[in-house]
Amino acid sequence: MSKLPEAVPCPDKPLLHLRGGYLCVAAPLEFSEACFFAPAVRALRHIRSNTTLFVVCPVSQVALWQMMPELDGVIAYPDNASAFEIARLIKAEDTNFESSMAWEASNAAKAFKRAGIFQRLGYPAAGLVRYLTDEVDVVPKIGPIEHRVRFYLDLVNRLCDNAYVPEAFRTPALPERAGSLRVILSPDSSYGASHQWPLERFSEAIKVVDARHEGIEWLIMPDVAASASYDKKSLVRCGELLAMLQAASPAASVQMVEAGGLAGSIETLRQGSALLACDGNLAHLAAHLGLPAVVIFGPNEAGWKRPLGKQSVVLREHVACSPCYSSKCALDHRCQTEITVAQVVDKLEDSLDLKLSFW
Repeated sequence: MSKLPEAVPCPDKPLLHLRGGYLCVAAPLEFSEACFFAPAVRALRHIRSNTTLFVVCPVSQVALWQMMPELDGVIAYPDNASAFEIARLIKAEDTNFESSMAWEASNAAKAFKRAGIFQRLGYPAAGLVRYLTDEVDVVPKIGPIEHRVRFYLDLVNRLCDNAYVPEAFRTPALPERAGSLRVILSPDSSYGASHQWPLERFSEAIKVVDARHEGIEWLIMPDVAASASYDKKSLVRCGELLAMLQAASPAASVQMVEAGGLAGSIETLRQGSALLACDGNLAHLAAHLGLPAVVIFGPNEAGWKRPLGKQSVVLREHVACSPCYSSKCALDHRCQTEITVAQVVDKLEDSLDLKLSFW
């Protein structure tokens, strides 16, 4: 007599799935996190091609999401809007949303419940659980540090088991540029002074590259990204770099650009050949656009929060006190000063396809 197969126990919960074809997702509030979330949006579109997909975001992020063809719509709310106001905007759409996703206990997550969305997915983050109908279990992983992009893709992966596809990381095509190379410089950082490479080294690196290669346009732009206005300290620092370059290299084509918020930053970056920047919002925006970039890291952990994509090259010296994540250095700024001009010039020339070696 043949042995009967062992019974498979019934799961405590049904497999995780979207219960409807109309989905809205809350964009993370922090700008870098919004950029890390973008591959999850592309993955959702790839695996759910027939789903109507909207993102709900602060108005300061609108330009970031409007350029993504994977979305069917963007619901923007004032940055200080209440859950009631956001829910009203969601209900005003001519779409009966059946499912939603949220990542933090934001007013958008509260609005999903207030708007009566039937299925509300998310991780059991502090303060968020009470607004969810479907908690996605977090399985602790032991091993090397994982990039933040996985935080968002892992939830999508629970829906389909194939979220990690090339389409998730495919950025829009940049316009072809004729004529001279245009390098955008961002010498400040929205993360604080400890994330900034010394201005003297910025000036020296640009002087070296400009002497080697004719016709490069240099555009200095503050790390504005998600803000509609510039920080005064950012403008001062950019102005100081402009003065240094004009004094050190009078013949160089260099100017300062005040792009005017996120939409202007996107347009300026799209017209560039490469970006040389400190770790900050502008570096993540360049990665979102697929623009080659050399990004100088300091107190942050590159393995956790480096800009996405192979075209984003990170320069970092792992000193004993890093990562400290501090906006102000308590020691001697060694994580920045140990990054040399030669290293930056070498990587910038690689990004521009100017493969020369003079060191």
